[in-house]
Amino acid sequence: MAMLITSIRDYVQLKGRVPLQDVARHFRLPESAAEQMLGFWIKKGMIKLIVQDQLLFCQTNKCHSCSNCHLAGNVEYVWV
Repeated sequence: MAMLITSIRDYVQLKGRVPLQDVARHFRLPESAAEQMLGFWIKKGMIKLIVQDQLLFCQTNKCHSCSNCHLAGNVEYVWV
C-alpha cells in the first residue's frame, strides 16, 4: 500500500496536473480509492485539489442541468 501511495505521488509530480480519472485508470483503481490516496498527499501539502468551474466544460450549453456532461471530470490534482 505504501508503495502505491508513493507511486501515485510520483505520477502526479511527473504529470504536473492530472484528472482523477487518469490516476484511477493508470493504477487500475476505483476512483474512490485513488481519491483517498490523493487525499493523503493533499493533507501533507504536496498535492492540491482543483475543481474547475463547470461553465468552462459545458460545450453544448443546451441543458439547464449538468447530468449529461460528466462534470466529475472537473476534478484535477496539481503538484505543489
